[in-house]
Amino acid sequence: MMRLKLFRAESGTTTVWSWDEMNYDVLLKIMKRVPLGDRLCVACLVSKTWLSAVLDSMSPPGVINLKRLDCPKFQRMNNRYLVFLKRRLDTMPVDSCSAFYHGETFLQEYKYRYIAKRTPSMQKLIIPRAVPQFRRNFTEVETLRLFGAVDDDIATIIRDRCPQLKRLRLDYCALSINALSIILDGHKDLELLDTRHSFRVPDCRILFSDRVSLCLEWNEEEIRCKAAGVKVHLKCARDRCRKCAPRKCNLPLRSCFPDLKPFKSDYRASL
Repeated sequence: MMRLKLFRAESGTTTVWSWDEMNYDVLLKIMKRVPLGDRLCVACLVSKTWLSAVLDSMSPPGVINLKRLDCPKFQRMNNRYLVFLKRRLDTMPVDSCSAFYHGETFLQEYKYRYIAKRTPSMQKLIIPRAVPQFRRNFTEVETLRLFGAVDDDIATIIRDRCPQLKRLRLDYCALSINALSIILDGHKDLELLDTRHSFRVPDCRILFSDRVSLCLEWNEEEIRCKAAGVKVHLKCARDRCRKCAPRKCNLPLRSCFPDLKPFKSDYRASL
C-alpha cells in the first residue's frame, strides 16, 4: 500500500496517510485533470479507491459508458480499460450500475454476457439493435433508446421482456412494418414515446443493401389508437419534415445513426 508522509514543521511531527484517505471528491477532480494514458497506466494501479476514481472520471457513477471506446485517442487502451472495468464490476455490489451506454465499438459476446450478469438492476439503456445483451430480460429497465433497425423480433422482446418500461426512444430508427404496433400492444401507458424521424421499411434485413427502395407509409390511425394512453408522443411531420422528406427515403445509412461518427463494418452486417 502506497502512503503519503506529511511533516509538520511547527510541531516536528510526521503523519503517515494512506492515499485512500484522500477526500474522494477532491481525488475525482484531480483525476479529471490527469492525461488519459497516465490514468489508465499509472493511477489505476495505486489502489481500489483510485481505480474507482479513474473510472468515475470517465463516466458518471453508476454508468457503464462504452462510448469511451470510440474515441481515437482511447482505442489503443481499450483492452486496458475493459480489464479495469471488469475488476471494478467484480468488487462492486450487483445493484451499483443503473445505466449502460453503448457506442459504435462492439465487444465479444461473452463480455456482454458478463456485463449483463453483473448489472441486474439496469434501468437505462442506450444500445444498438445488434448487441447480444438485448436478448435477455430487462425487468428493471425504465428508459430505453435504440438506434439502427428494429424488426419484429426486437419489438417482441421490448413488449415481453421490459415490463417496467416508461420511456422509449426510437428516433431515427428503421422499423419493420409491424414493429411499432407490436411494442404498443404491451406498452400502452408509456410516459414518453419518441419516434421522430423514424421510418418504416418492408424488410430490416436488406436495410443496408442496394435493394432498399422507398419507405412505407405509416398507418397513422392504428398508431393513434394504440398510443392513446401514451402521455407524451414525440413525432415529426413525416413528409413535411426536412429530415424525412421523400427525396431522402432511399434510407441513407447516416439517418439510422445520427449521433455517431463514421461507421465501422460491424453496422453493415446482416441483421
